[in-house]
Amino acid sequence: MLTAQNFYFLRHGETQWNKDKIVQGQMDSQLNEKGKEQARRAAQILGGEPIKRIIASPLSRTKDTAQIVADHLKLPIEFDDGLMEVNLGDHEGKPYGDWIPGYWAGEYAPPNGETFQQFHARVWAALQRAINLGPDTLIVSHGGLWLAAQEYITMKPELRLTKNALPLKVSQTDESWTHVELKD
Repeated sequence: MLTAQNFYFLRHGETQWNKDKIVQGQMDSQLNEKGKEQARRAAQILGGEPIKRIIASPLSRTKDTAQIVADHLKLPIEFDDGLMEVNLGDHEGKPYGDWIPGYWAGEYAPPNGETFQQFHARVWAALQRAINLGPDTLIVSHGGLWLAAQEYITMKPELRLTKNALPLKVSQTDESWTHVELKD
């Protein structure tokens, strides 16, 4: 059960694979120059927030985004494997395909990967662990986690997918997460 406290969510900065529409999943793609700049901008924005801790996915694109923010905020980073992006099995490293909507609808399981049901159960447990560390926790992770969380909670306003490195401040109740985009 989630406790009713505020937290922050930050999707990693852009990678070349994001730009080229290549399926990343749990493959360890790196931030490109734009992604590094996005992370630096997010760090500046988050510098004005009362963040107390940072927890992140251990994949390089999130680890590097979190490190840029952590250096600016002078905070350590904790890592949780449960915050990793979905394992899309044989599709990883290949161009986006027409199977993607079926995956997010829970109607398609990628060969050698996680079903959507396995993914959203893993993610929800990891998000609960992170949020329950205390108020003002920054979670640095992946867009798929935001999508998967919506199996359990209503987003206000509706936001299916977060933009790369756009910080969100989230207030929660038992039924919903209300988010505000933090900008310069």
